[in-house]
Formats: sequence, C-alpha cells, structure tokens
Amino acid sequence: MTAAPPKIKYWTPLLVLCSVAFPIGVLWNGYVIFVTSCRVVRTASAMWFLNRAVSDLIFILCLPLRFNFIFSLHVDWVSRLSSTITSLHMFSSAFLLTAISVHRCVLTARPEWAQKCRTASLACWVSLGIWALSAGFSFHYGHFWESLPSPASTTMNFPLYEGRVEAAVTIQFLAGFLIPLTLILISIFYVVHTARLGRNQLIQATPPLKILLGLIPAFFLCWLPYHVFYFLHLSATHPRPVLEIGSASACVLTYVNTCLNPIFYLTMEEEFLRYLECTHNPDTSDHTGMEPAD
Repeated sequence: MTAAPPKIKYWTPLLVLCSVAFPIGVLWNGYVIFVTSCRVVRTASAMWFLNRAVSDLIFILCLPLRFNFIFSLHVDWVSRLSSTITSLHMFSSAFLLTAISVHRCVLTARPEWAQKCRTASLACWVSLGIWALSAGFSFHYGHFWESLPSPASTTMNFPLYEGRVEAAVTIQFLAGFLIPLTLILISIFYVVHTARLGRNQLIQATPPLKILLGLIPAFFLCWLPYHVFYFLHLSATHPRPVLEIGSASACVLTYVNTCLNPIFYLTMEEEFLRYLECTHNPDTSDHTGMEPAD
C-alpha cells in the first residue's frame, strides 16, 4: 500500500473540516434566510439577521473554490472570484455588526426617537448601503489579494505591486477589522454600562444583546488569524510551510464562523424563538410593541 503524498496528508484535516462546514453552513444559513424572509414580521432586527445570513450563505457556497489553492489548480478567474467573495463577506459582516451595535447604542441613548424611526425600511436601506460599500472595497482591491503567495504557489510573485498590495492589506485590516471592532466595543460598552445602571427599560428590546455578545467575539476571533497571516506573508521572513498551513487554517476558520452564527440566532435568543413559533401559527403576530414592522 502506497503512502499518501505528503501534501495530501498535509491538507487532509482541513479538507475534512471543510467537508463538514459546507453542508452545515448551507443548511443552517438557508434555514435562517427562509425563516427571516418568509415567516417573520418584517422588523429592523429581522433585516439585520437576514442580511448577515445572506452574506454567510454566499460565502459558504463558494467554499469549493478554495480547493483551487489546495490542489494547485492555477485558474486565475477562480482565484480572483474566491478572493473577491471572501473580501465581500468580511467587509459586509464587519459593517453589519457595526450597524447592529450602533443601532443598539442609539436605542439605548435615544429610546423615544429610536422607537419611532427604527423601521425595517430604514434597516433595508442601510443594509443596501453596506453591501455597496463592501462591494466597493472588495472589487477595488480584490485583484491584489492573489498577488500574495497562496498555499499552492512557490515564489513571491508580487514585486511590481508590492507597495499597492501592502496598502491594500493595511486598508483591509483597518476597514474590515480594527475600525469596526473599535466602534462595536464603544457601542456595546455604552449599552452594557447603561444596562447595569438600570437607566433604560427598553434595553432588552432589540437588537438582541446576547446575540451580539455571541456574534461579535466569534467573528473577530475567527478573522484575526486571517489578517495576521496576510501581514506575515508580506514580511516573507517566516518558513514557507508555516505560512502555508497557517494561511489555510486561518481561511478554514473563517468558514467555520459561518456555521456558528445560525447557532446564536436559533438557540440563544428568545425573540428569535418567538419568531419560530409564529411559523406554526400564521394567524399570530408580535403585538409586544417592541419593534415597529415596516
């Protein structure tokens, strides 16, 4: 019996993890999209959940494109498409989390105004703006990502664009990670601080606070290695095998994150479970007054 090639052994655990994450991510996020779009009263919170789930579903559906790197299939359009979709998902997820956190902060600081103005229509327009901004970042810089060495490549192949790639990686980190994280932490700190002081009785209204406390750490912890290894690739001072396995593992971790989000939606929030109960009784509706529907 012939031993498996070293490279196949090298990638087998990641391939197994991807094969598990793909069906779980597709089914869970598809279910969340179905519930929030077809069976839920259209509220601002439902729109945030829907857009996050759509972003996760698009991202996980493109997981097979990542096999292009693992098996050294040098197909330019596949590499570019995969990198662009990854960038689109990263920016849209970070921006949507920021919007949800700021929404929560506004609800806490100005509850009377927020109760009147936070509608599903407004959330929809904000979401469209976020998608447009994310697409702008992704398509403008997406063609630089593949200038960095992939796990399949053997040489550094970006000498002509090194300065522009470094700028793109820095912008990606700042706009897609550090700045959103800072805004989110400020917003959540204010909400939690106000909740502890008991100043606002509407804090538990929407968006669900404990969903945010699950989504935010999961997203930023899963995407931090992705950014770290991009900067390590730029330095080109680390052993090649370390960069290869580290980059691949960081990439797979971002796909795992798409499987975690629906768990927070469906198992951690009483409001979302109430929405699920409505699917069994179409005549019922949410009359709590917690959030105006469109």
